[in-house]
Amino acid sequence: MNLTLCLGVDGGGGATAKKRKLRDDVGEGDGGDRSRVMRLFQARDCVAKVELLDHHDDHGGKGGEGGLRLMRLLLSSAAAGEVGDTHAAAVALREVYRHASFRGSDPVQRVAAYFADALASRLLLPSPPSGPATTTRAEQFLALTMFYQASPLYQFAHFTANQAIVEAFEASGRGRLHVVDFDVSFGFQWPSLIQSLSDAAAATSAHSSDDSGCSGGGEPVSLRITGFGASTDELRDTEARLTRFADGCPNLRFEFEGVMNDGPEDGRHDRVRVDPAAAVVVNLVFPAAASSRESRATLDCIRALDPSLVFLIDKASDGNPARARNSASLLPRFASSLRYYAAVFESLHECLPADSAERLAIERDHLGVEISDAMAASPDHRAADYWTETLERAGFEGARLSSRTVSQAKLLLKMKSGGCGGGFRVMEDGGDRAMALGWRDRALIRATAWRPCRRSVGKNDL
Repeated sequence: MNLTLCLGVDGGGGATAKKRKLRDDVGEGDGGDRSRVMRLFQARDCVAKVELLDHHDDHGGKGGEGGLRLMRLLLSSAAAGEVGDTHAAAVALREVYRHASFRGSDPVQRVAAYFADALASRLLLPSPPSGPATTTRAEQFLALTMFYQASPLYQFAHFTANQAIVEAFEASGRGRLHVVDFDVSFGFQWPSLIQSLSDAAAATSAHSSDDSGCSGGGEPVSLRITGFGASTDELRDTEARLTRFADGCPNLRFEFEGVMNDGPEDGRHDRVRVDPAAAVVVNLVFPAAASSRESRATLDCIRALDPSLVFLIDKASDGNPARARNSASLLPRFASSLRYYAAVFESLHECLPADSAERLAIERDHLGVEISDAMAASPDHRAADYWTETLERAGFEGARLSSRTVSQAKLLLKMKSGGCGGGFRVMEDGGDRAMALGWRDRALIRATAWRPCRRSVGKNDL
């Protein structure tokens, strides 16, 4: 079965551009650091005001040594802030703000501006906000939709996962498929799976009719998606979009079950209805942001589901993953995130024109929010390669990715990345058991498939 690529989403409303500003309600107990922090905010506000003008100044940050200097200043600020030296952290950030720009002509300037905001919120404010208050969910929806269409990053992740899910379903020989998605978000991954299952069922029905000489055919395929989410309204909207899409797909019975993440974590698996007659597949897309407690609850739920396949899409680790995994320090996680988002901003810079309003909205309302959330996460949150080792210890073994999955991923990339300067590439990693999407020479995201193995495993594997 070949996987159909489609987005099939609507709604979300138009995004209204709003002026971003950093909080200036520094606490009264900040002592001598208060004036230094306020001067930092003034420097940042100057950047925001200049952004409103139609100018083409690159602020000395374009490429080469300027870009490297911005990265070093950000790392210096993170290191100083972590040891409590707010003066050195603020001085370094003020210098970043002098050369960074949310509308700069170079992607390094732009990513530096967002990381400077995130660092200032984490290290220098008494109560860091959870994210940019001026970005609504409707704006995030629209930004993600534009990003999905402009860049192959999410398309590669979802397409690869869905192809593996289809193959696992075919191998099961069952007529019912149950997918458990631990972060369904807006549900962008699932229209292509719905369409592909419908097309395959229609082809099977037509083949059966030809063989029997009668109209009609076999039983429709049944697909149930259990999606975990953080908002009741968002889960309802996702259900409505997917149901509307599925209504136009013949030979398919579709059901969506939204589950809130705010329930008791220890009993998460009790809130998932299991159909013994269905093939069960677990979808883990970018799960590394989960805390230790949330990760344990997720793993317990996966074990209880006893899935035929767990498909994992995660950010590719770089540098020294063992050091990042075993350290509560902010600096390794910060450096890894900075390198990752610098590559993503650079790739998006190649995918969309320099004066693109879409690119600005994507960076502000999607990537900027992700950067803010990543920097606000507690030290308890896990490293990017955490789930790979966790699944191995928990009684799962890596499954091979079929040649069809790899070849179709390469075909997708060839079709979708033509406007991105040819910088994206498929990287086969770990033999036939892993595949990554890279930008130039850096792996961005990594795909792996996992199946239960027979060896016994202890309860405390996290």
